[in-house]
Amino acid sequence: MKQASARQHLNDIVANIRAAELLLVQASRQTSDLELLIKLHIEYSALDSYLSQVLHTLALSDEAFFTTATDALKQQCGVLQQEAEDIGVTVPDFDLASEIARYLAQASQSAAML
Repeated sequence: MKQASARQHLNDIVANIRAAELLLVQASRQTSDLELLIKLHIEYSALDSYLSQVLHTLALSDEAFFTTATDALKQQCGVLQQEAEDIGVTVPDFDLASEIARYLAQASQSAAML
């Protein structure tokens, strides 16, 4: 796939993960339950780890390294799907959980197109 197209997909992933992370922060502000806060933090950290990989990939200028990194991200798109399922169970507000899942589904679709 052309590098420009892959970069657009990566930018879409960044936007969707950041939107999902903001909603996770919102969910954490709606509770004082320590156990739930820990679970939300774990989910946030998992998303942030994937986001970090995407951002590092965007920073690559060498085409061979870029291709290798995008291939690795594509292979991990199932991680985003799993996170969406986990968050659906973790976030008690159904509407909020659904919105987060929607962002992650979009990110996963973008990752699959890399």
